[in-house]
Amino acid sequence: MTVSSYFANLDDSPPDPIAQLMEASAADPNPDKIDVSIGVYKCDKGNPHYVFPCVEQAKKQLAENDPGHCYTNMTGIPAFRQSAQRTIFGENHDNVVSLQAISGSGSLHFAFAFLRSAGLKDFYVGVPAWGNYQGMIEHVGGVFHSYKYFDEASRGVDFASTIEALNTAPARSVFVLQAVCHNPTGCDYTQDQWSQIITLLKERDLFPVFDIAYQGFASGSVDTDAWAIRQAYASGIEFMVCQSFSKNMGLYAERAGCLHVVVNDKNSVANVTSQLTALARHEISFAPAFGARVATIVQTDPAISQQWKTDVADVCNRIKQVRHQIVEKLEKLQTPGNWDHVVQQNGLFCFTGLTPLQVQKLISEHSIYLTANGRINVAGLNSSNLDAFCRAVDAVVRKYPAA
Repeated sequence: MTVSSYFANLDDSPPDPIAQLMEASAADPNPDKIDVSIGVYKCDKGNPHYVFPCVEQAKKQLAENDPGHCYTNMTGIPAFRQSAQRTIFGENHDNVVSLQAISGSGSLHFAFAFLRSAGLKDFYVGVPAWGNYQGMIEHVGGVFHSYKYFDEASRGVDFASTIEALNTAPARSVFVLQAVCHNPTGCDYTQDQWSQIITLLKERDLFPVFDIAYQGFASGSVDTDAWAIRQAYASGIEFMVCQSFSKNMGLYAERAGCLHVVVNDKNSVANVTSQLTALARHEISFAPAFGARVATIVQTDPAISQQWKTDVADVCNRIKQVRHQIVEKLEKLQTPGNWDHVVQQNGLFCFTGLTPLQVQKLISEHSIYLTANGRINVAGLNSSNLDAFCRAVDAVVRKYPAA
């Protein structure tokens, strides 16, 4: 008897490379393995389950005032949306419509789907980029365009390519821009470069979507790291912000995020709000409450909010310290090459410049797990494994030199 299925014609979808690395690391019996692949903050003890002190305090307060598990609001918990707005825009933002989303991925999906419904179809992304952008854009019927973001020679931003893309993209194109702590390169635009970008966005009728997943990890201040977005707001252009609290509060699995839409025409605010509400209803109905409630307390309780600022600054300082230690140790080993870029980059990730072969050998010969493009999570290194990591990098760079 022939077995038939409605799904017989489906192709096998390739597995996510980060998930594969996580599985490979988990299965590796080497007690000295080092996993610097996934973007999760780890303290110096290497604990992947580290909880920010501000979150511990907020959870305690929430437990003492348990709101239960009833449905909230289709646009999200009002206090969460309002506090998330303030974290991004500061105090003056009276023309922003916000929608609670399932963290950064959910807010990006809402943004892309909403823009497609508004008739925008061309999406521009500087590459290398977060690996999910292209799939998410094409999933909603958008056309993905790329331009060069990273300059291999300088190991910094290829600003000329960014300007060229802004000057040649058709009007009403969407530019997806990471506001700070670029993933995967760790290379950010300077304030002067951001000013030039915002001017071109305005002059050429281009629509920016700011993705901000690591607010506070570049400078140690959530306000300072919102500079580009606040400059865009001051310029008077319309744009979107996709905000996540997964990283800067460590709420990875709680999926707390927000989509913010800056609307210049006050007569359009009601329609934008209703369409976003309908989009949420069609896709998720109600966003998860627990993480949003924790994030609300963290942002609104004066003492806990101050603790959050301290926590973010501590994370930033540790990341910077580890970056300097990497360079110091590689220089002491006289590892071939220049490693200054390690300290020049920002945030959780470092784009090491290691070749795919060197990465492969770090995994197979040293049980060090990192992505194929050479990106490492700096916070995955600590006082217990940093020496071993640097010795391994030195070994593969010498044994398998770049062509």
